[in-house]
Amino acid sequence: MESGMEEIPVKVAVRIRPLLSKEVLHNHQVCVRLVPNTQQIIIGKDRVFTFDFVFSKNSTQEEVYTVCIKPLLVSLTEGYNATVFAYGQTGSGKTYTIGGGHIASVAEDEKGIIPRAIQELFQHISENRNTDFHVKVSYIEVYKEELRDLLELETSVKEIHIREDEKGNTVIVGAKEFQVECADEVISLLESGNAARHTGVTQMNEHSSRSHAIFTISICQKQPAEPQKITDAAQDSSWKSVQVIASKFHFVDLAGSERVTKTGNTGERFKESIQINSGLLALGNVISALGDPKRKSVHIPYRDAKITRILKDSLGGNAKTVMITCISPSSSDFDESLNSLKYANRAKNIRNKPVVNYNPDQDRIDEMELEIRLLREALQNQQVSNQCSHDLNQERTRISSLEEQLTRLQVQCFSYRNCVDEALPFLVDLHDDVSLKRSQRDRLQSWITMVQEVRKEALSVQETDTRTGTSQEPHHITILQLKRELKKCQQALVMDEEVFSQKDHELQMLQNQIKTLLQENEEQLESLKEAQETHRLQNEKMVEQQIFIDKLKEKLEKFTDVETLDFSSACADGPAVVASARRPYSVPLTKSLLHSFHPPPETETRKVYTSPPTFSLSRVMAEFRARSQMILSNIEDQDKVLHCHLSDHSDEEEENAGSKKKTSFKHSINRTWTRKQASMCFLPDLSDMKCQVDKSRSSNKSGLQTDTTTGEEIDSLQKSHVFNMQKLKNSELRLTEAKQKMRELALNIKMKEELIKELDAQSVSRQYSLKIAKLEQEFEQAKMELAETQKRLQELESKELRDVPEKTKLQKEFRKKMDAAKLKVQ
Repeated sequence: MESGMEEIPVKVAVRIRPLLSKEVLHNHQVCVRLVPNTQQIIIGKDRVFTFDFVFSKNSTQEEVYTVCIKPLLVSLTEGYNATVFAYGQTGSGKTYTIGGGHIASVAEDEKGIIPRAIQELFQHISENRNTDFHVKVSYIEVYKEELRDLLELETSVKEIHIREDEKGNTVIVGAKEFQVECADEVISLLESGNAARHTGVTQMNEHSSRSHAIFTISICQKQPAEPQKITDAAQDSSWKSVQVIASKFHFVDLAGSERVTKTGNTGERFKESIQINSGLLALGNVISALGDPKRKSVHIPYRDAKITRILKDSLGGNAKTVMITCISPSSSDFDESLNSLKYANRAKNIRNKPVVNYNPDQDRIDEMELEIRLLREALQNQQVSNQCSHDLNQERTRISSLEEQLTRLQVQCFSYRNCVDEALPFLVDLHDDVSLKRSQRDRLQSWITMVQEVRKEALSVQETDTRTGTSQEPHHITILQLKRELKKCQQALVMDEEVFSQKDHELQMLQNQIKTLLQENEEQLESLKEAQETHRLQNEKMVEQQIFIDKLKEKLEKFTDVETLDFSSACADGPAVVASARRPYSVPLTKSLLHSFHPPPETETRKVYTSPPTFSLSRVMAEFRARSQMILSNIEDQDKVLHCHLSDHSDEEEENAGSKKKTSFKHSINRTWTRKQASMCFLPDLSDMKCQVDKSRSSNKSGLQTDTTTGEEIDSLQKSHVFNMQKLKNSELRLTEAKQKMRELALNIKMKEELIKELDAQSVSRQYSLKIAKLEQEFEQAKMELAETQKRLQELESKELRDVPEKTKLQKEFRKKMDAAKLKVQ
């Protein structure tokens, strides 16, 4: 009947889908790779898993079918049940692999497992004309823990139930089964079923399966019986020459395991997700329990969900099963892929016991015949035992009558003994005293001798009885008593055994509970260790980041110190030569120079408003030269001492420029000068300068040769110096502004440090590099600005130093002219 009950493991295949175009676009990294020429997968850095079959991203649908499913189809035609189910997260390619999509619109080479299996099955049927095949299909889905018929949508969900037949196989009652004759009929039914399936749009997949779908092909084949069966038929008339085999093939497309945070589900989708995940959790628990090496003592929780009840035969039951685990290679799906691989790894340990499924009616007849045979034997035994009991009753009756007879004889014997005992002494006396005839005497003597002998025998028998302690009761009575006692003891023993077995069962349950608790404890310890390790790594990362921030701060401070030193030294080397002591930064530099030549025209100090540099240094110097030339030409033209008027005019001019700068500075946004503003502010000055430069060029031809007065030259020299110092002061203010910017940057860095501390470690690790890059950019910009300011300052200072020999030259010429004037006066 059964062709072997050997256990075979569930075959496990893993298929890695290629990266999607949007994943490539977002630069996702691949975290799963195959080990060449092996059936091994490496996930992450070093997690290695081995499976029965491994398919890479380049694997074709035909390759998956040929390697995994073709052997199952062969087993189906031989009479074994078969199951293939696809497992994995949402969007990992389960429906594509199983072929549960829109089949008609799919290219031939893209077709999945179901269409290929259907075509091959009908090809096999057409090749085997001798065998009579009947093929039926059914298609149901488990949606929100309710069974729904996809082929007969009018069927109420309450009409479909999961039951177990008399052999313990799981069957779905109430689902419509369609008799089919060709592959096209099956494909059309599959298409209509797929159209009725619950699918929905999630962030991970446009057509995400929201239910578990089970497509079942049932085949019933009538074929001639094997020769051995025919020989049996000669002996037993119940065997027929035709053998009927019924087998089923389940194709299961599970809904994707998913994280709600990733799929972005809300409302009804969210409720679906909960139901899907609870069903898959139950499936995972069943796989874990079946894959447990000590599973003989572990309860298998098939009844926790509908999908696990349906797959009871497929997992650990009467079926040949292949589990195809589909995974995504993207590093963003690392956790889900790892979980899927762990489940697949556990499923390898599941052992099934597939048997050939002969016609259940034939099996039922055989069972009934066996039962009849057993009942006949039991009846015969009963009759024999009844006969025995009848004989025993007769024997008992006979024994009781014999016992009564014996008692009567014993009483008679006793009374006779008493008579003899009384007669014996009298006759002895008579024998001695009375003279009797010889014949009488002899008779009496022989009688006395006989009585004495009888007495002796009786005494000896009594002694023997007392010595051996033999009971006076008959043996059969003792046997009956012993039998009764034995029966009582046996009953007591049975009760004790029941108590012991109950206690053993309780002990076993307690041991199982202890094992489960120990296992849970170990798992918790492992998870705790993992959490500690993660915490440690995060701490290390935070410490590294803090060290890096401290280094940056140190560099910034050093840089600031260096800049301050450079600036102070530059000031000390430059204009401070004229001043007696090193001046503070807030005091204008022009005062010391004005005091050295003549007292200033005004006692109060003017405020100077600076702005970011809008002109290059060459333009500033050109302006400075143009002004000095203009003043000189004016002096030469007028030939009057107008130093006071000129100085006032110059001051006014500078004040006007300062006020212009002030207003423009106020109105500018974020301290940034646009080109338009800059051109508006400086346009009049530039045009004025051009005129002045032209004038100075024309007047320069006469130059210093035709000069007669000398006071104006000194005044002009002073004015040029004042103007130059003003420019220097402007540069200083720019430098302070750059420093202010650096201080703001330092504050910004501090704020960002605090923000970094508050942020989650994971987001920090992603965004930190960007922030650091930004800070470094700002830092570089500040450095450049500072360097530029310093360069300009040095250039101005060097200009100042170049003007000193020019000044001495002018002084010498002035002295010569003074001497000439004196001579003229004399």
